[in-house]
Amino acid sequence: MRIIRIAPLVLAAAFVLAACGGGGTSSTTGAGTTTTAPTSGSSAGTMLTVTAPAGAAGTGFTEKTLSAPADTPFTIHFTNDDTGVPHNVQILQGSTVVWAPDDNELIDGGTSIEYEVDALAAGTYPYNCFSHPTTMTGTLTVA
Repeated sequence: MRIIRIAPLVLAAAFVLAACGGGGTSSTTGAGTTTTAPTSGSSAGTMLTVTAPAGAAGTGFTEKTLSAPADTPFTIHFTNDDTGVPHNVQILQGSTVVWAPDDNELIDGGTSIEYEVDALAAGTYPYNCFSHPTTMTGTLTVA
């Protein structure tokens, strides 16, 4: 009878411990890249940070270089701090767009979005803003 009374407590403790399991660790690696180490059962990966500061149409993105792992999907966390001016991020190979938000959607100043980018082959890719392609530029190195 004693086992029957303890069993619910053991089961409840197991659920609490499982719920408190880790969600991975993160570290900033510079150049606008944050790498999140996945834990068992997690699909976390590389998070790139790109910011359009106030006046970005004339001065460009805050991050001029980014890096991501080859053949692995990654996420771009894009923040538009340029009030009243919509921006986005698109990735090119030469002059051909290889990744862009659906319909090259622009986001308003004061907002952020996370873009899920499919895996890219190793190489160097320019990135820019669809509406300001000559001033808002950077280089993405995939290795």
